[in-house]
Amino acid sequence: MKHQFELKLILFLLTLTWSAGCGTQEAGSVASQTEQGAQAPASELPAASEATEVDVVAEAQSFPVTVKDYQGRDVTLAKQPRRIISLLPSHTETLFALGAGEQMVGCTSLCNYPPETEELKQIALANPGSISLEALVELQPDLIVTGGDYHRQLAAQLETLKIPVLALESQSVADIEKAMLGIGQATGHSRQGQKLIARLKEEIAGVQKQIKPFQKEERPKVFYRVWDQPLMTAGPHSFIGELITLAGGENVFADVEPAYPQVSEETLILRNPDVIVLPRMKAGPSDAREVLEKLRQRPGWSDMTAVKEGRVYLIEDDVISRPGPRVVQGLQKLAQALYPEAFSYP
Repeated sequence: MKHQFELKLILFLLTLTWSAGCGTQEAGSVASQTEQGAQAPASELPAASEATEVDVVAEAQSFPVTVKDYQGRDVTLAKQPRRIISLLPSHTETLFALGAGEQMVGCTSLCNYPPETEELKQIALANPGSISLEALVELQPDLIVTGGDYHRQLAAQLETLKIPVLALESQSVADIEKAMLGIGQATGHSRQGQKLIARLKEEIAGVQKQIKPFQKEERPKVFYRVWDQPLMTAGPHSFIGELITLAGGENVFADVEPAYPQVSEETLILRNPDVIVLPRMKAGPSDAREVLEKLRQRPGWSDMTAVKEGRVYLIEDDVISRPGPRVVQGLQKLAQALYPEAFSYP
């Protein structure tokens, strides 16, 4: 049992840390479901804009090209890659958003967006231990896009086989932009990368503009529950912690150093969040009311403002934990949870 728990926790943190996440359910809020009239359920909120493909014009003439990756290495590609493998769902989404999807031949089993990923060869889960070096080589890749430290050993093995590896890790919005730019340059879509970044900035600014008239000096205090047992949250140095700030919230654990620390229930209760947000996992509850009832039964939790007022929200884990082109959807869902009055309904 302990082994199974550890495996589940590791896989979840992997999906979180590397923007993996695989569920595709809509967000839901207890507050909106229990209060009649004024607020529509979050699942009925206007959908955040989908990341759409930008104009696709390959820039094969720009090769050879050298890209500096997360590990500070200069990765040189003599010609435009035509057989790309992505080992992170966020990178896979970026590749498709850039128009490089047709250059891909493989991805992980967690890469579930866009639907075209179903046509790719699925190598394995995202964790390196499940990836077969032989399976990668059989696809004859001319570029493999990986994560950072977690894939370091695998990347070293691939380099001995003379397979170009571009390692990129996204733990912030700035990192996402770097990944878009780096992948764009490496695949012959640098202009699309610049356009994607410009659109990302514009959409983030749009969400912030929408909530600005409703913001008060005292921002809503937010607790983001990463995992239940042990209780874990997203710190300010995590990608999700940054989204909380961008959405106009105050992380109740803004003083912690680790990206995803374990925290005590006693401290959480004392810090009394106004809003609690959880990722909606495939294997977890799909109804926010069910989650709220369980939280009310836990000692001390019913005293927290968020639980008293029913401001407990589920957001699909794909968009809240995957730092790729759809990051704005996660940001908008958070903003809707924090400032429901800023979003109008038909």
